[in-house]
Amino acid sequence: MNTIISSLKNIGLSETEAKIYMTGLSYSAISVNELAKQTKINRTTIYHALGTLTEKGLTAKKGTGTKQAFTMTKPENIQHLLNEKIQTLENQKKEINDIIPLLQQIQETSETKMNVTHYEGIEGIKLVIEDALYCKSRHWDILSPIKNFFSEFDTEYAKYFISTRNNRQITSRSLWEEKEDHKLMTPKQLKERNPRILPPIMFGKFKSVICLYDDKVLVISSLKELSAVLIQSQEYHATMEAVFDGLWSASTEIKH
Repeated sequence: MNTIISSLKNIGLSETEAKIYMTGLSYSAISVNELAKQTKINRTTIYHALGTLTEKGLTAKKGTGTKQAFTMTKPENIQHLLNEKIQTLENQKKEINDIIPLLQQIQETSETKMNVTHYEGIEGIKLVIEDALYCKSRHWDILSPIKNFFSEFDTEYAKYFISTRNNRQITSRSLWEEKEDHKLMTPKQLKERNPRILPPIMFGKFKSVICLYDDKVLVISSLKELSAVLIQSQEYHATMEAVFDGLWSASTEIKH
């Protein structure tokens, strides 16, 4: 019985309606007094439930006054309730399909605006780095000086950063200043980082890391300044990507 009540609830009946309907099926017609006696539900609640069952086409009233009784319609009528729910869902699906293009227009409008967020302190920088680590594209274009936040900060965090980056299988193009130990990198490290050496004219002239991913440009200061800026803009990202491509073509591959 509990299984049947649970199923009836799943298609839209309340527990009270389900109990009354199941009890009434055993009678050709049943009074409110008898329903109250059989279900232990108070008369006021029963009258209300009978009204809603009538609206759902599952009960009908017979007689008037003190001779009033109710008969439950055949169980096949329950199928109509399910059909109504299916139709309601179909209508809702159509409504959603109609408004999705409108919602996309709103999103596209917001995406054309530049969004700039500032982050301060160690925890702030770590937070925005998480955004980069979990980017949708899983690809970075990075411009990095020899001394940067990652090389100067806690080695444990650097290990976490590298491990997460590897687990996420993030590919990259990296532009670096020349450093002697670059020549000691393994073929695997070279493949992961895909680095090139910047033109000498840029050596020692910048201290921030710039990372391009998705539609974002992330700028991370040195450990001294402890701040970061995340710019979300398709237009600005495209501009910085063009600058990066220019530097990439003018840079030198690292070879063993």
